[in-house]
Amino acid sequence: MPLLLYSYLITEALAPFFASLLILTAILFLGRILPLFDFIINFGISLPDFIRLCAYMLPNLFLFAVPMASMLGVILCFTRMGNDNELIALKGAGIGLYRMLPAVIIFALCTSLLTGYFSAALLPGGAVAMKKLFFQLAKERIDRGLQEKKFSEGLPDVVVYIDESDPGSGKWQGVYVADTRDKLNPLIVLAEKGQLQADMDRMLITLQFEHGSIHQSREALSQTMSFQTYSINIPLLGPGADEETGGSADTREMTRQQIREYVAKQDPGSRASIAGLIEYHLRLVLPGGCFVLTILGLPLALRARPGQRSIGLPLGLTIFIFYYVLLTTVKSLSGHIPVPVWVSMWTPNLLFGLFTLYVLRFANRESTINLIDFMLKTMAAVQGLLARAQKRKTP
Repeated sequence: MPLLLYSYLITEALAPFFASLLILTAILFLGRILPLFDFIINFGISLPDFIRLCAYMLPNLFLFAVPMASMLGVILCFTRMGNDNELIALKGAGIGLYRMLPAVIIFALCTSLLTGYFSAALLPGGAVAMKKLFFQLAKERIDRGLQEKKFSEGLPDVVVYIDESDPGSGKWQGVYVADTRDKLNPLIVLAEKGQLQADMDRMLITLQFEHGSIHQSREALSQTMSFQTYSINIPLLGPGADEETGGSADTREMTRQQIREYVAKQDPGSRASIAGLIEYHLRLVLPGGCFVLTILGLPLALRARPGQRSIGLPLGLTIFIFYYVLLTTVKSLSGHIPVPVWVSMWTPNLLFGLFTLYVLRFANRESTINLIDFMLKTMAAVQGLLARAQKRKTP
């Protein structure tokens, strides 16, 4: 009997889980892709490269979509069973909440392991692959723009004119450069020779010049400096990159083992060490949060009664949003409060774990919880106000 019951409950939860995962991933994807339209248009990304870009984004999206879909899957599963009077039949057969709980635990464990796999393996791999793709596209665009007898348009705020170019060695002869990155101090560089060098690890494009002069004009003053070698470093910031951290070590591209080694090399309490510890614990906290929130979905769904409107879904979404708001808050405060990073990062899971045990206890006794009742009354009042406002608008 338990095996048949568990397989039935898990199977019933899979359909709403995958449906929720598809919808949530699409919503998160649209929110992530909209800021990248300028990047996609400017670089003229082809369809295969666009598909690759989307694939590299998926692990980061699944890291947040899977926990939410897992919670919604449990809520929708048991809400449907309540509306079809299946829960009453199970209770009549002597099957209470604690008899159904192991199936939810198994389901939560599977989705948590899936979330952990995305955070441990696919997330850093996707970040590295996206970085390589962006660098490849940026370098191809720059190479196409650097042509003989033409002014380039591929470098931001830097215009390059090349008199002659050797396709074999990639070296230039007769180079003119207008560097306007510093609007107050624009530079003109004239050089006999030059070439472009690319450093993907640091996301850096370097223009290397030999035997030339630098001309600078500011108000009524002008300067001319000669050089044997001169370099212009142009950092390439990929989509979503931070200008302050672009070119520095990015812990999102590291595995957990690499993060531990990176943190061990930093000074304790330094900004780099704290950032590494936050990323390390975040990849563990999210799978743990997925497990806790999925278990919490069971008592929320059981609050619905046959013939009544389901309150588990809106209540679950509210609690889920509150969890991520709390997680974001402790993430931003970690390192600024006098507690270890691991304590602050695991606080949301601890609080919600205790809350889940508290709610399960009351749900098993079919008792009410003042906090949840207050949230339900507030949501009902808001729905009533919206309904009255809609009636006023209707002629």
